[in-house]
Amino acid sequence: MAQKRLTRKLTDVIAEVEAQLIAHYNVTEAQLESWRLRARALSQRFPVSSMIEIEDLWIDYEVQRDVIYKHIINIMKKWDPRVCSPGSACRINGGAKVYLYDAQHRTIAAGLIGYTEIPCAVVETTDPNFASYAFELLNDTGVKRLNPGDLHRNALVRYKNNSREIKVVRARTMQDQFDKVGIDLQDKASRKSATLCGDNTYFMSHFKYAQKGIESDPTGKVLYDILNTMTDVFPKDEEIDQGVFIGLLELHKLSSTENTTLPKGWMTTLLESIKPTFKSSHIVHKKAQDQWKHVRPGASWSAPDAMANFIRELHVINGGTLKLPYHGPGSKMGIEEGNIAPGLFPKVKA
Repeated sequence: MAQKRLTRKLTDVIAEVEAQLIAHYNVTEAQLESWRLRARALSQRFPVSSMIEIEDLWIDYEVQRDVIYKHIINIMKKWDPRVCSPGSACRINGGAKVYLYDAQHRTIAAGLIGYTEIPCAVVETTDPNFASYAFELLNDTGVKRLNPGDLHRNALVRYKNNSREIKVVRARTMQDQFDKVGIDLQDKASRKSATLCGDNTYFMSHFKYAQKGIESDPTGKVLYDILNTMTDVFPKDEEIDQGVFIGLLELHKLSSTENTTLPKGWMTTLLESIKPTFKSSHIVHKKAQDQWKHVRPGASWSAPDAMANFIRELHVINGGTLKLPYHGPGSKMGIEEGNIAPGLFPKVKA
């Protein structure tokens, strides 16, 4: 006997979900009513879907993420037009170009297979930032969330279109520091791509650490100093090492918390003092991890604390005289006390 499929009236499900939201998800009746009032007050309406010629569609890669080729292959292998839901697109100020902000991959797959048109729901708007907002709302939840690089690129687009939200201004300020130093801020996959790789000699892939730099100092000066110092002291390192980066930032934050002023050029003095031991910033990072395991077996890696204390202690045993802040005796990495992992520093006598 065939199994009976459970069907339910949608309005019944809606009522049940509402009760669950109130009972278990801290949603109040007042919140629900405020959302309903806001929705009813909107002048916008649902877009109407229609078939759009593929040759009339455009992709704005300042907004969209890059093409994922394997995704397109999988769509073509299993192509079924019945599950090709309408793409989301917009037309700005009645212009001729229709910009897709969702459905890039299935539209490309359709074109490769031989289709000349695709169903789209086109929003007519005067807001040049609409595609950016919509793309973020559609993709920042679900299976494949937007990565920090996607969000950063979207913020730069909004700034160009005269948005001055705090996060947008900070993204622009952050990017300005990378541009001034001549460092590409991009993920490693893009760096390896022949078409997406930036033009600069150096690159940094850790967007969240870069953002921490701007959060610590919204003017961008500290971020600029860290980037500039690292390329000056370790000019052969193509990638800005995220461990040394966060260590320097943590020392800056500690000095601010303790209301102490570090001397001008302290970052250069610090890194130059450890360079005779480790010629590469990446080696500094790796050795810090090894030392952390030695003094704290089984403990989870804490990059800001570990890197700040590691480079400070290495500076001390190499004869450095900077009075650098640290997190207290219990946070030490053991180098000053001679508790050094075997073979970690072959040129340094414990």
